[in-house]
Amino acid sequence: MSASSGRRFRSVLVRVTGVTAGLGAVLAVSMVLAANIGTEPVPLAVIVDSARSYLAELIGRLEGRGMSAGMVDAIRRYLMRPPLTVEPQLAYIFWSLRLPRVVLGSVVGMALTVAGGSLQGLLMNPLADPYLVGVSAGAALGASAGIVLHVSDFAGGAGQSLLAFASGALTMALVLWLARSQRRIQRDAFILAGVVVGSFMWALVTLLMTMAGRDLQSVVFFLMGSLHRQDLDWGIVGVAALMVGVGCVWLYSYARDLNVLALGEEQARQLGVETEQLKIGVILASALITAAAVSVSGIIGFVGLVMPHIVRKLFGPDHRVLLPAAGLLGASFLVWADTLARAIGETFPVGVLTALLGAPFFFYLLKTRARAG
Repeated sequence: MSASSGRRFRSVLVRVTGVTAGLGAVLAVSMVLAANIGTEPVPLAVIVDSARSYLAELIGRLEGRGMSAGMVDAIRRYLMRPPLTVEPQLAYIFWSLRLPRVVLGSVVGMALTVAGGSLQGLLMNPLADPYLVGVSAGAALGASAGIVLHVSDFAGGAGQSLLAFASGALTMALVLWLARSQRRIQRDAFILAGVVVGSFMWALVTLLMTMAGRDLQSVVFFLMGSLHRQDLDWGIVGVAALMVGVGCVWLYSYARDLNVLALGEEQARQLGVETEQLKIGVILASALITAAAVSVSGIIGFVGLVMPHIVRKLFGPDHRVLLPAAGLLGASFLVWADTLARAIGETFPVGVLTALLGAPFFFYLLKTRARAG
């Protein structure tokens, strides 16, 4: 590595670290504040003391597993002083009811925004978002079928989410098959295939709605997009976070290639980028995290379209900085959007709010794109 290349690498590393640390702190503060907002405020002392109490209990379980009794006792005494003032009811509200919903909101916001930023870079289309490629419609079909067929009790209560994810993955496979010609994926054909397959899936969703009967209200509520779930627990949040985390790391591995692709597909190939592998990898990873998000939250639109544009304006088009910044900012945005939705009503769909906020921005993009053309 030459001296100039080393300096550029260090410069990018400093930018990525600084942006990630700053926006990560914003997200952490947003999550704690948002989880504390509600009809029953939870004092910060209760949050801190309940966390210390849980850590003390966890440390106690380590006795005899590589830690001496004296060390365990010393750590527990340190954590338990000054005397804890844990209020079990308020601690339960914060840790078991509000925080899982807030964390789920951050996971979904991160998934949609990272997928949106990646697809906009791949397709070189500022109007691209995770729902353009048909995955959301496929996941919505699977979830609607799960509601009508009452499969929520299967797989430990995750039957509906699993069916939604599987349906989204199959939809993505169909779109890729339609867009592939002469062993290459044509970007225009991919967009058209996503729109056509997505329209067909929405037609099937409409057909299911006519057959839903008493389940129609549940189907409609899911399609509007909401983080309110009766069965929400840390298990559901953990599975969604794992899938989204894997997909985001996968997408970030293509950040440099997406930068090179901005020069043009032919130039990218000449510079050593395997463009077909890049297309398949970005599309599959975006589909993975989009399907994971839709399977647990329904259709929450415009987040993946709007937030990457804001981040691009703030931090530039370098995907090595853009993707982590977009993920963290998108997570914070959806956390606060859902907090506003909770203030309106506990079951108010956050997808309605994001549509109201995102639609004017979409109109703005259309007008500015038309002027530029």
